[in-house]
Amino acid sequence: MAFPARLPAVWLANTAARVALASGVGYVAAAYTVSRFLTRPRRRKLRSTPRTVDLAFEPLQLLTDDRIRLAGWLVEPPAPRGTVALFHGMRHTREQMLGRITFLHAAGYRCVAIDHRAHGASRGKRVSFGWYEARDVTAVADLIRRRWPHEPRVALGISMGAAAIAFAGPSCGWRGVVLEGIYADVGQAFRRRIGRYYPRWFSRLYPGVMWITQRRVKVSVAQIRPVDAVTALADGPTLFVTGEDDFLAPPEDARRVAAAAGARAELFVVPGAGHNNVAEVGGPAYRERLLGFLEKVLHQ
Repeated sequence: MAFPARLPAVWLANTAARVALASGVGYVAAAYTVSRFLTRPRRRKLRSTPRTVDLAFEPLQLLTDDRIRLAGWLVEPPAPRGTVALFHGMRHTREQMLGRITFLHAAGYRCVAIDHRAHGASRGKRVSFGWYEARDVTAVADLIRRRWPHEPRVALGISMGAAAIAFAGPSCGWRGVVLEGIYADVGQAFRRRIGRYYPRWFSRLYPGVMWITQRRVKVSVAQIRPVDAVTALADGPTLFVTGEDDFLAPPEDARRVAAAAGARAELFVVPGAGHNNVAEVGGPAYRERLLGFLEKVLHQ
């Protein structure tokens, strides 16, 4: 039988991987490679700033309690009605927040947005799915507390940023929090990517990837569970936002985490939205729900 002159690259890659996994050394090497991919830095130069959307801004430099230098923006309207701190998702930067900053500024809110550690223009060597990024959240909260001690503040996070807010806990003093696309636990979040972002044979790597990852980030993956962390936020109002078609952190995750957050938790499911586009797909309905939540928790 004649073979094709050129086999598809994906088929070759998958076949080579399966052969490698047949040996113990190959398994460890493959698991390490995947773990390194998941935790590697995502530093890059930003292509857009608030000036891109005709907003003046102040560059920020913050230092976390573990000595990681963070870069950020302060965007301030003439008479601020409060402060919203914005925390982006994994593999993104503060640019992800520009659309939200635009309408929040128009509604009179001061906005503080940073690049999480190992992202964008910030320093740092590892991504930790929100665990150590919680220290970034605390650093922003401390900055806001120092500069505007008598003004109310709210935190908004997407995916990893939402998990970081949950892990930072109530000591930040947020009047309320908005958690978008939050996952319940990191192990399940990885499994959901298999067959979508990663080949199905990655399921064989799951134990090895988790074992290596927790040694790389120096925390047990059993601890990286926002569903447990949000219980500490139960005394304050929380708005959970999820996309109806989000397969990475689906509505059932949001419902589960919202239930753990207590009686003051609200859930907003955006029809037709995925993991990173609830604001864009939700449009006016998203903006109305978010601004309504801010009005309620900051001014009533």
